[in-house]
Amino acid sequence: MTERRNILALIDAGREDEAVNLLAEGFHLAAAVGSRSTKAALEAAARLYAGDLLDTAYFMNRPHQCLEGQSPIERAEESDEGLELVLNMIGSIEAGVYI
Repeated sequence: MTERRNILALIDAGREDEAVNLLAEGFHLAAAVGSRSTKAALEAAARLYAGDLLDTAYFMNRPHQCLEGQSPIERAEESDEGLELVLNMIGSIEAGVYI
């Protein structure tokens, strides 16, 4: 399991250089991992987020109630039906339905 490093804990421990490096490294957050999630991510980017990559990636990775706790990436990659569910969810959000 990957260690979760806390920036303030590093600074408090006198390891400010390590904290600065951690901030500079950031983290990897992909908005898609396969063909189905790519289709869903493109729809989300176009219809919900005006092409903003960070907002799209956040949406695609965040677990959602409507998807039984799965993220849109997970559900879309499961099956064609999962992709359709994600695309329908995107359409509902676009139409102003609170999900």
